[in-house]
Amino acid sequence: MSDQTTIEEKQKEESRAQITRRRFLTTLFAAASAIGLGAFLAPLVRFAYPVVTGPVFERLRLASVEDITPEGVRFEYQEVPGMLIQKQDGSFAAFSLVCTHLGCIVRWDAIDREFKCPCHAGFFDEDGEVISGPPPRPLNRFTIAVENGGIFVEGIES
Repeated sequence: MSDQTTIEEKQKEESRAQITRRRFLTTLFAAASAIGLGAFLAPLVRFAYPVVTGPVFERLRLASVEDITPEGVRFEYQEVPGMLIQKQDGSFAAFSLVCTHLGCIVRWDAIDREFKCPCHAGFFDEDGEVISGPPPRPLNRFTIAVENGGIFVEGIES
């Protein structure tokens, strides 16, 4: 009987070593399930742990110093409308034209030297500070640089 037992054990070992159809399909199904689960979980993990980078600001030439008139120079920077003005002291400033109250577009009045919001009577001085009306804070400023007679916008101040 020991010879018979040995033969049966060898047959069992050989059958374990062979890949049966059932074992192959089970392995294939498990691998496909793992890939599908990974494809489902990857975006969730990406959403939970986003890659945070700082804002990217391009340098944009707005005008030459001699091109600035009292009406200022209107421009658009990264889809935000802006106005470049020369203040009474001779310095330059650039502001977002989006009102800080409800997002209306303000306009620069060169005669009164102030920004006026047509929607809710908000008024801002030439420094972007609130003079009157409902706006809760000053206009957003753009960072500018004056180099070689040119005026460049370099970003949005926070």
